[in-house]
Amino acid sequence: MNLVTSMFLRRMRAPFLLVICAYTVAIVGLIIIPGVDDKGNVWRMDIFHAFYYVSYTATTIGFGEIPYPLSQGQRLWSLVTIYITVISWFYAIGRVLRLAQDKTFLEAAMRSGFRRDVRNLDSPFYLICGFGETGKAVVSSLTEEHFRTVVIEKDPNNLNELMLNEMPEHVPAITGDASDPEQLELAGIQHQLCRGVIAVTPSDEANLKIAITSKLLHPDIRVACRSEISEFAENMKSFDTDYIVNPYETFAHIFALAMHSPSLHLIYDWLTGSPNTRLSDPVYFRYGHWILCGYGRFGKQLYKHLQTHNIPTTIVDASSEVETEYKATLDKGQCKFIRGIGFDADTLKEAGINHAAGLIAGTDNDSNNLSIIMTARAINPDVFVVARQNQLNNHALYRASKANLVMRPREIIARRIRVLFQTPLLIDYFSLARDRDAEWANITVSRLSAVVGEVRPHLWTVLISKQDAPAICHGLEFGRKITIGHLICDPNARNHKLKCVPLLLSRDHEQLLMPDDDAEIHPLDKILFCGTRDVKNSMQSVLSQMSSLNYVMTLKKEPESYVWRKLHRYFNREERRSESRDDASTDN
Repeated sequence: MNLVTSMFLRRMRAPFLLVICAYTVAIVGLIIIPGVDDKGNVWRMDIFHAFYYVSYTATTIGFGEIPYPLSQGQRLWSLVTIYITVISWFYAIGRVLRLAQDKTFLEAAMRSGFRRDVRNLDSPFYLICGFGETGKAVVSSLTEEHFRTVVIEKDPNNLNELMLNEMPEHVPAITGDASDPEQLELAGIQHQLCRGVIAVTPSDEANLKIAITSKLLHPDIRVACRSEISEFAENMKSFDTDYIVNPYETFAHIFALAMHSPSLHLIYDWLTGSPNTRLSDPVYFRYGHWILCGYGRFGKQLYKHLQTHNIPTTIVDASSEVETEYKATLDKGQCKFIRGIGFDADTLKEAGINHAAGLIAGTDNDSNNLSIIMTARAINPDVFVVARQNQLNNHALYRASKANLVMRPREIIARRIRVLFQTPLLIDYFSLARDRDAEWANITVSRLSAVVGEVRPHLWTVLISKQDAPAICHGLEFGRKITIGHLICDPNARNHKLKCVPLLLSRDHEQLLMPDDDAEIHPLDKILFCGTRDVKNSMQSVLSQMSSLNYVMTLKKEPESYVWRKLHRYFNREERRSESRDDASTDN
């Protein structure tokens, strides 16, 4: 017996006994008290008629006096029956209402329903620990691709928002501490369909505990953790945490892409699903003197890349400890330090805002960052602005500030995790793309724009295996030469290509960036495509159906079933014979 049923029976024992006693007394009275039938003979109710009469009397339905009109004694007893049964029911219903408001019972019912939802999951799912701003973005991005998720969140108010927002997939959720092993077990960490644990709570310590517990309870599971402090990140690595996502480091790499090539940065934002990104609107980085306001974890990451490119930088920070650290540990070179916050014009002018090429508003206070941007733009309207957005509800303010680059931690982490779990080949793609020049990036943008357009791209990976691509594997076993060009042919019109672009072909230790259509396909190849969801579904026909593969390779569309295939070949045997004779004469 589960906990909810046990609690219900314990709390409702007295009301149930009262109702049973009331029914028993009423039924016995009706059986004992005599009545008169339609012939004037003495008649007594049997147990069935008495129970039937008391049942509709107690519920005040009132079907009347059946099967015969009641005697005076029976009517008098009916009055007693009405009062004792109705009162007992009122008492029982009152106890039910009190039980429905009991926090302990509601929590037990919620846990029971959550356990049932997790147990009934019949497709792979990810366990999300933390449903704050970052957790919401992660769940939203995963469910958009129809991945199932399970959520553990400490704050019940955050879960209320989950109940209000409609997700593409049902998301079982429970209130609890995700660092508690019992909560993780309840959420299905040992479930055979659990594919990964994503720890995105605000606490690095809690994320570390989740990572350790996950690896101990399910060693083979993939674990991704959010970490902003290097000490915790190193500890996570020691426990074989698969992915450690630092939003500041991740954005610093995005910042470096913008410095390296505006087109490559544009490709990154577009492929990883950055909102409102258009292939026709790149961000052009400006070289020259830069001002960095806020030398915390965020500012330090960007400062490293500025120094790598020998960009003179002025640091503005109000902390004396930061100033001491800067003077003691850093090789200043062309850089200098100014004590201040940066939202006043005098400090910015002292830092050189009049002739600055770029400004970083990187404090942990959104009001200060917005003030810095407004003051700087009033002095130097052309300055390139990089801003750090700390609170989600300030999105409209940062958009109105027209900052060139905005770092939103929740969005950065969600995009990174989505890539890690859904399209890990995209990481390899950008690792190779960083070594290419700006001209290559510009050509790639033109190609993507021409084929896919400005719509939000859909990425998918094709694995050439008997399970995922049975038709291709059979064709390769027959000795056919199958190329990527065959995969991107429209299975309904071979002369037309599907609107998709192959981004990467991965084979053993070899990787081919932006492979051509004539690149051959081998067993166990992995190919990363960019296109739309409809194109992916169309490509599935060529991957799984031999008739579609034959069509795109030979312009002939053979039936798929065995019987129709035999009949098709029988009726076209003369045509095949003539083709064989023509080939023989050509060879001679």
